[in-house]
Amino acid sequence: MKKLQLAILILVVISLFGFADYFVNLPDGIPSPDYTPSAEQVSEDAEAAKVVLHPNVTMQILQDGGLETRYTIEKRTRSTELFESYDLSDMANVGIYKNILIGADTQGQLPIYVYEIHGPPAQGAITYLNIKLAMIDQMGSEAGINETGDLGYNSLFYNDEKNPSTGFVLTQVEDIVFGFKYNKKSRQAFDFIMTLVNNYMSSVSNST
Repeated sequence: MKKLQLAILILVVISLFGFADYFVNLPDGIPSPDYTPSAEQVSEDAEAAKVVLHPNVTMQILQDGGLETRYTIEKRTRSTELFESYDLSDMANVGIYKNILIGADTQGQLPIYVYEIHGPPAQGAITYLNIKLAMIDQMGSEAGINETGDLGYNSLFYNDEKNPSTGFVLTQVEDIVFGFKYNKKSRQAFDFIMTLVNNYMSSVSNST
């Protein structure tokens, strides 16, 4: 019994010495690891957290051309797709916005979908080419693509055999590529798209 009490007493004394040594040598407790991120890591973290906000160019075109009385933007959302059929999420340095335009005097008609794709400065033609190649790659062929160049700086029309009543247009003006999805039966819708693009081309030319 005495041996047990002696052993317990020795353990208590050792524990007291241990606590005393801890508080004498580490009065502020165990220090946190000293880690300073590199400048490169800080830059990468800041870039990852940065959200690029692009101007609402579609709204600007409507307002500058006095077209907001004919069509209004019902909804604008960010996207990673074109025409809800082509995945562009792998394209770097682009911002994609989907605008749903509703006509003021076109009750019962389908809306016009305007895909506004912002690419890197001075690389509009490259952005357009990359989008076209992405479409061809995902379709598996160039069937249905008619590149005319009649609208904007570069343009193509796409005919979808599974959706023959819907028109698809891709056009580039400066750094922005526009995608338009509209009802082929509505001549008014197509005329409006042409007016929209031509007005933007004029505004870009006047500002340079």
